[in-house]
Amino acid sequence: MAEAYASQLIQAPADVVWDRVGGFDSLPRWHPGVVSSERVTRPDSGLLRRLTTRDGEVYLEARLAYDSNARSYAYEMVEGPLPVRDYVAKLRVTPVTATGQTFVEWHATFRLAPGHEGEAAALSQWIREEFFARGLRGLAHTFLPPPPRVPAPELEWRR
Repeated sequence: MAEAYASQLIQAPADVVWDRVGGFDSLPRWHPGVVSSERVTRPDSGLLRRLTTRDGEVYLEARLAYDSNARSYAYEMVEGPLPVRDYVAKLRVTPVTATGQTFVEWHATFRLAPGHEGEAAALSQWIREEFFARGLRGLAHTFLPPPPRVPAPELEWRR
């Protein structure tokens, strides 16, 4: 079983961060690599989302668990371009009580599809760096204060 893990410290209270990430289809609001997330309905299925990335890749994911009190949800990849099977991930938001900040972690376990067994390290790194860590950096960025407005220099007009 292979895995990928990334975490990020966010400069905002946990409840505020959870409001931003807790919606299963909220990734386009904060993940710079995801352009759309739409809910999909299938008979005998729970909540599904279809993610489209900036690269045009499409992932279909099913929510497995949701706990607003623990500020976490888990999901599985049903369809997607990655050579994986049994892909299950969890996103969790935890308060840092000493500082008022928030610790967010994203973790996945998966097996490699037949013929790709030798790619576990590279695929784990790609998921960790290009999807999880990139998304968490994007999330952290949404909580940064806006840059100070610098007034435009006054131009001296010639007469």
